[in-house]
Amino acid sequence: MNNLRTVTDRFSITDCIRKHTTQNNRNYMLSSIKASLNSKETQEKMALGELFGYYGHERREEHYNRTGSLILPQTSVIMVDGKPVVLDNVPSNRTISASIDDSGIVTHTQEILDTDTGHIVDAMEKSRAGGWSWVTGGSSTAWKSVVRKFYGFDYVTTPNYISLDREVMMSESVNDRREHIVKSFVECGYTEAAAIDLSEHFEKMREQEMMVESVNRLQTAEGELLVLSGRLLELTEKLDEQNAMLEAANQSKALRQNRLATAIDKLPIFLTEEQRNAMLRMETEDDLEAVEAIFESVSSVGISGLPLGSSRSGYQPAPAKRHNSSHPLNKAPIVSFRNQKPPKFGA
Repeated sequence: MNNLRTVTDRFSITDCIRKHTTQNNRNYMLSSIKASLNSKETQEKMALGELFGYYGHERREEHYNRTGSLILPQTSVIMVDGKPVVLDNVPSNRTISASIDDSGIVTHTQEILDTDTGHIVDAMEKSRAGGWSWVTGGSSTAWKSVVRKFYGFDYVTTPNYISLDREVMMSESVNDRREHIVKSFVECGYTEAAAIDLSEHFEKMREQEMMVESVNRLQTAEGELLVLSGRLLELTEKLDEQNAMLEAANQSKALRQNRLATAIDKLPIFLTEEQRNAMLRMETEDDLEAVEAIFESVSSVGISGLPLGSSRSGYQPAPAKRHNSSHPLNKAPIVSFRNQKPPKFGA
């Protein structure tokens, strides 16, 4: 199959250049794309010239909806008014090389074929209307898309990714775009009437693709909403579980503090309110120092004659020490014993 010319183009899958029209914003995984383009199957098909592309995605999409395959046969049979109609699927181009670098820039080379649709794509490409759109298969979610197979490039009216190498008509009016297209087709050998018809067909394809893209965006948004709703429900359930665990922990802490308060009240020593609260809290370094000071003070008092149970033989209390003498809870006197008899003086 002869070709009219060879063109090379680039686009970035990480920079979403198209801002206000179609942009699927899929988070393609670079590793999966690179693996797909470098696979033996893809490299063999490119070497044999079998990765054909078409003018527009419509034929390929229609075939995929009927068969689940993205590879178009030479002819397709569709039913119109209950009767089979045979359609010729004439390719317009084929991919002879494609690669992606670590920054997400895809470089591909196309042979524009010497076919009826090839001549149309040739004129369209020269007019700067439309652009190349790759065809890939794999899995897609709201968060990422994994490319598993590469089927080549079609030439479409509204590509998802804008060329980095050629100026594309994005801001021109419909009339200016038609004028460019007609001029390009006439320069390629078409009559002015044929050029006008083809420019009108291009605009109709553009409107149809925009409408299909809008439906796809709506379906994608609905799918993402369902995913986010499920994620929100999952997080809500986890939050409820954590709140229940926190409430149980708080209840357990309150129970422990109540029991500790009862035990403190039964101690044979007198504590100030600040000291009591420090023992109940035990949250800060100051609380720890206050409690240590209480026990150190108790150990420094002669308690062998007090009714506190049997005394330990040979026990020598450690000298009292106060870590922070300036702390308000460490100012003497630290503790006093409840019901302690006054000491006797003299013989």
